[in-house]
Amino acid sequence: MSTAMSVGKEVQAMVESLADQLGRSVVIVDPSIRPLYISRHFGDEDPARVRSMLQRGPSTEVRDHILAQGVARWHEPRTIEGDDALGLKSRLCVPLHGPGWLLGLMMVIDADQSLTPSEIDHMARVSRDVAAQIYSDSLAADPQQFERRRALRNLLGSEVTDRQSALQHFGEHREWHDAEHSTVVVMQVSASAQTIMPIEVALQIAVETVCRGSQPCAYYLDSNHATLLHLTDQPLRTAELRERVERVKADLQRLLGAGATVTIGIGSGAGGRSNAWHTRHRATIALRAATRLSRFHDGIAFWNELGVDAVLLELPDDALTWSVLPTPVRALVDHDTSGKLIETLRAYLNHGGSVSRTATALHLHRTSLYYRLDQIRSLTELDLEDGGDRLLLHVGLHLLDMLGRPDH
Repeated sequence: MSTAMSVGKEVQAMVESLADQLGRSVVIVDPSIRPLYISRHFGDEDPARVRSMLQRGPSTEVRDHILAQGVARWHEPRTIEGDDALGLKSRLCVPLHGPGWLLGLMMVIDADQSLTPSEIDHMARVSRDVAAQIYSDSLAADPQQFERRRALRNLLGSEVTDRQSALQHFGEHREWHDAEHSTVVVMQVSASAQTIMPIEVALQIAVETVCRGSQPCAYYLDSNHATLLHLTDQPLRTAELRERVERVKADLQRLLGAGATVTIGIGSGAGGRSNAWHTRHRATIALRAATRLSRFHDGIAFWNELGVDAVLLELPDDALTWSVLPTPVRALVDHDTSGKLIETLRAYLNHGGSVSRTATALHLHRTSLYYRLDQIRSLTELDLEDGGDRLLLHVGLHLLDMLGRPDH
C-alpha cells in the first residue's frame, strides 16, 4: 500500500526499468501534456523534450500540436507525428486510462519508426501496470478526494439534508477555509463530431489550470458541465472574473478544436459555504441567460448583470415557449416583419417613454417616431401612456429575447 512518502516512486521505477529495456528515454505526461515522470536519456532527446524539461512543461505550440492529433481519444499505442519547425520528433504514444478517464500518456521518441512490434506490445503491457499505480498513488496522495467532490456536489445541490451533511463534512475535516463571499462558475460545453478530445478531459485540464491560480477553488465535473466554487473574504472583482473565465473558455476551445461551444454563467453571493447553493442557483440562471440571450454574444453571463431577465429565467424551460408571450406582443411580432416596430417599442420603453430621447437614439424625426408609435398602439390595442400596459410590453420584449423571433 502506498504511503504519502512513497507516492510516485513505484511509477518512476517502472519508467526507468522500461527505458533501460528499450534503450530509449520514456516520459509520462498528464492529459495537458505536462511531464509527470521522466527517465534518464539515451541521447535520443529532441529540442522539444529539452525545452519541456527546462521550462517544466511543453510550449503551447507543442501541446496544441500533440492534442490536435486526438491523443486524448486513443485507447491503443499510436504514433504522434513530428514537426521539424517545433523541434519535435515522432513519438510512440500509449494512453494511460484509469476507471473511466484518461490519467496520462506514455511517450517514447521513435523518429525512425524503429520500435519493433514486440517492444510496442511490451510498452502496452507495462502501461497497464503504470496506469494502475498512478491511480493508486492519486488515492494515496489525496484519500478524501472522492468524498470531498461528493460533499461539494451536495453542498451546492437543492436537497436540504444533503447540504447539511456536506456542511458537517467540511466542518469536521477543516480542509477548506470558509469565507463570507462565494462565487460559483458553471460551464457547459457542446462539441461536434470533429472534437479532438473528450469533453470531460478538456474540462479537467482547463479547470485544474484555473484552480491552481491565485484564487484556489473547488470543483466537480458532470459529463459536459463543470461547476467551480470560490470562497473569499472579499467579493471577487467582475473584471478579474471575466478575465479568468475568458482564459478558461479560450483553453477549452483550443483543446476541443473547431465546432466546440463553451457557455459560462457566473453567480456571486454572501453567506459563505452555507449559502453557496444559492450562489450556484444564480450561476445556473446566468448560464441559461448566456445560452438564450443574444446580447451575451461571447457566451459569458453574470447573474448580477441580468436585471429583470434573472426573474424571468426562473421559469422552467418547458414554460419558455411561444405561448408564454403576451398576446399584444405576439400580435406585434406577427405584423412587424421588418423588426422596426419592435426596435422602436424597445427604445421607447428603455428611455422611459421619452419621445425626444427615443427619437435621438433611433436617429428618427419625431414625426416618424409618432407614426410608428401609433402603429404599435393599433396592433397591440394598448395604451403606451399606461404604466401597466408598458410593463406588460416590456416584460413581453424580454421574453421575446429568450424565445427568438419565429420565421415568417
